[in-house]
Amino acid sequence: MNIEGLSLDQMEAALAVAESGSFSAAARRFRRTQSSLSYAVAALERQLGITLFDRSDGRRPHPTEQGQLLLREIEILIRQATALKGKAKAIAAGLEQEISFAVDDHYPIEELFPLLRVVQHEYSSVHIRLNVETMGAVSQAVMDERAVFGLTASIPELPAGLLGDALATLNRVLVASPEHPLAKRRRGAPRPTQSDALEQVQIVLGERRELTPGRDYRVHSGRTWRVGDLHTKHRLLLAGLGWGYLPAHMVAGDLETGRLRRLNIEGLPDRNSVAVMLMRKRDRTLGPVSRMMLTWFLPSVHQMSASDTAAAG
Repeated sequence: MNIEGLSLDQMEAALAVAESGSFSAAARRFRRTQSSLSYAVAALERQLGITLFDRSDGRRPHPTEQGQLLLREIEILIRQATALKGKAKAIAAGLEQEISFAVDDHYPIEELFPLLRVVQHEYSSVHIRLNVETMGAVSQAVMDERAVFGLTASIPELPAGLLGDALATLNRVLVASPEHPLAKRRRGAPRPTQSDALEQVQIVLGERRELTPGRDYRVHSGRTWRVGDLHTKHRLLLAGLGWGYLPAHMVAGDLETGRLRRLNIEGLPDRNSVAVMLMRKRDRTLGPVSRMMLTWFLPSVHQMSASDTAAAG
């Protein structure tokens, strides 16, 4: 057996004969003469030391038992080679190998599923990395170029050096466990006041690292517990250990089943809204898939520069 001389051309010719059922049909498919295609298959059989097709008694070429086994392997090799050539061509054209997202834990990740399906279907060689972050960690990941895009809903200002586009508005609602003192009210009793809320622990989201030192977001109580992620805040509120704001999409099921209750506190808004923003680094060059993603996010949305955002704030 001499496998060093094997070629894709020979293997493609043999597979075409197996699929077409004849040398003449395979030759028409490849737009080659029948004699050259027969020679390629015969050369492959010599190098493998195995007869792939039974050609006795003038029958149509039929794969031998050994040939059937090898033709399956040949088909896999051809698919892999085709994929390799396509990947090499895409890389040479500038196609990204990986695209990373830093996603704020406020953001409903389900919103990304349609886009990710497009990438999976049309750019199967591109790897996706999704990192869920909190607050300033999203913009920091984009600044450090650990993420191509950042999706955030919990920072009021866009850091210098980044471009940001408002995508939508995310609503957060004021909630607590039904067993929490602020939620347990007798029928006809006056609603709790802000002074009542000050006596209870407010669960607030804080930076895991000092990325925005000295800044608190939506803090109304002197008694606060700070947590590093929204999931922990959610669990603490479910346990009745405090009150606070959570994204409406996150607590919809809890409100429906009664595991959480909307609070109506005099002097405090029962909901607030934050802008969902897509961030990217100003001087970072985007590849073809990243540009497609940007178009998907922003078909007609006005682009906001850092100065625009600062002025709007």
